[in-house]
Amino acid sequence: MPPRSISLPFGPTHKEHTLDIRNRRDFLLGAYAASLAALLPHGIHAQAAPTQDHDPIPAIPSTDTILKFSRDGHVKPFAGSTIICHLPQQCRTRDAIVEFGDALRKSTLTSKLGVLPGESLHMTVFSCPNDQARNRETWPDYIPFDAPIDTCNRIMEERFAGFRARCAMPIRVSVNLRNTLAYGRACTLRISPADDTENAKLRALRDDLAGLFNLRAKDHAAYAFHVTIAYQMAPFTPQEKALYQELLQHHVNRIVATAPVIELGVPEFCTFEDMYRFEIRKLLRL
Repeated sequence: MPPRSISLPFGPTHKEHTLDIRNRRDFLLGAYAASLAALLPHGIHAQAAPTQDHDPIPAIPSTDTILKFSRDGHVKPFAGSTIICHLPQQCRTRDAIVEFGDALRKSTLTSKLGVLPGESLHMTVFSCPNDQARNRETWPDYIPFDAPIDTCNRIMEERFAGFRARCAMPIRVSVNLRNTLAYGRACTLRISPADDTENAKLRALRDDLAGLFNLRAKDHAAYAFHVTIAYQMAPFTPQEKALYQELLQHHVNRIVATAPVIELGVPEFCTFEDMYRFEIRKLLRL
């Protein structure tokens, strides 16, 4: 647990002493995060899809964002199913990520962001159908295009219930510091498997799920794992971009400093009505 701010009844004022303690604490956390990033295997940084993590001019807002949030940041109906790993509840890393979301929500950037609540934070393992995208790439050929989304969810859940994974748990991942800081749109943590073994495990699991559901997206092989903290509805001004980069640098360093490797639990088949809540329906069988 990071040291708490304290103040003493002598010497500098309470406020000055508290700020000094916080500055030293933040400096140490930042230095620790940088040293962790330097020690991580170089292969980790190669795991993420380069076309996604190094796009110099990303669309803002993205098509995905337009479907999920209104221009003023209100969540839209967006129903479907997915296979995810929620972030562990009792976890310093999750606490630090929630603090980042809170900081974005309280900042002057909030009018251009749709910040997700802490309980919805997750890493997607495999995307299943949603009500807004009904085409042959995203919708199973064994379900009619005009089927209610609840019917689609039920059929997908039945298939998932009969599936047994060939891999061991937990799933071990790391926040890719370099790619997160370089990513051109607010606000996601770019996630990499912790090592080559974990990468092979996650890719094999995704391949098995693609076969199970007969769904294979165009980016399937190069899918970039991530944790979304907020959706960006409009481009930032230069001043807003500078503020965002300052917040990003500060909080991502703190997030990385909490743990070099994050252990995620058994993947969950979830249904959702919007991006604020993911209801667990089934756990992956091992």
